Amino acid sequence: MGRNFAGRAGSARWMVVAGLCLGAPLAAGILGLASVGAAELVTGMRAPRGWGELSDAFAVVNGIFSVFALIVVGATLWVQFNELRMQRAELRMQREAAEQSQRELHRSSEADVRALHVHLAELAIGDPDLADVWSRFDPNIPPRRLKQLFFANLVLGHYNLVYRLGDRDEQYLRAILADQFQNPLMREFWAMVREFRQAARPPGTPEGDFDALVEAAYQATRPEWG
Repeated sequence: MGRNFAGRAGSARWMVVAGLCLGAPLAAGILGLASVGAAELVTGMRAPRGWGELSDAFAVVNGIFSVFALIVVGATLWVQFNELRMQRAELRMQREAAEQSQRELHRSSEADVRALHVHLAELAIGDPDLADVWSRFDPNIPPRRLKQLFFANLVLGHYNLVYRLGDRDEQYLRAILADQFQNPLMREFWAMVREFRQAARPPGTPEGDFDALVEAAYQATRPEWG
C-alpha cells in the first residue's frame, strides 16, 4: 500500500511539473499581451505589429517563465531525491527489524529444542530402560553413576546453549568449564564421549567450536588430576 501511495504521489508530482512547463509559455503569452496592451494605453506608444515585434516584446517574459519552470523542475527533483533517501532509510530499518526478529526467533527455537533435550534426558535419568535406548554408555555402569553422567551431559548442554545464544563471552565460558572439570564425574563423562563428539561435530560449526572449548578445559585440568 505504501509503494502504491508513493507511486501515485510521484505521478501527481510529475503531472504538476508537466503542467507548469506547458502552462508557463501560455501564461507568458497572456502576460505579454496584457503588458503590451497596458503599455499602449498608458504611454500611447504604438503596439507591436507583426510576429517579429511581438516575439521581441515577449522575449523577456518568456525567459522569466523558462527560468521559473526550471526552478520548479529542480525543486521537484530535489523533493523526490529526499523522498527516495527517506524510503531507503525506512527500508533499511525494516530490514534490520526483520533480521532482529529472525535472530530472536532462532534463539527461541534453540531454547525449545534444548527444553526437549532436557525432557528426554530426564526420562532417561528416571528410567534405566530408556537410558539404554538413548545413551552410548556402558550398560554395566551402575544406575546411580549413569544418572550422574546424564546430568553431566545436561550441564554441558546448558553451557553449549549459552555459548550459541551469545549470553556469555568466551572468557566466561572458559573459566566456568575449567571449574567444572575439577569434578571427576565431569572428567569421566567427557573422556567417554569426546572422541565421538569430535568426529560428529567438526570444527567450524557452532557445536564443534563449543566442543573445542570443552576439550581445551579438559586438557588444561589433566595435569592436576594425573
